[in-house]
Amino acid sequence: MNQPLDASPPRPSDDGTAAPAPRRCAAAAAKDPTPCEGPREAATLVDRQGREVAGCVHHCARLLAGLEGARVHPFVPTSQALEIYSRARELPPFAWEIGR
Repeated sequence: MNQPLDASPPRPSDDGTAAPAPRRCAAAAAKDPTPCEGPREAATLVDRQGREVAGCVHHCARLLAGLEGARVHPFVPTSQALEIYSRARELPPFAWEIGR
């Protein structure tokens, strides 16, 4: 579940120095082009092996859709957990690979 953050190198700015890349949550897959929604540590997912990753609600839902046996951490507020499960239910695994 530990995925690299955005893997693209930072673009140089007009004065030739590297501009900082926009930071995304740890749950965002490197190939997923969608931006984060809300706080970057709004929720935590736990996989079958007990590994945890924190992320925004949007990317947690996208990641949960492709992880068999994963769940939202029990200490995540109920409204956020329900939002993640509801969104994940509507998504195919690795939705960014088919343009969703």
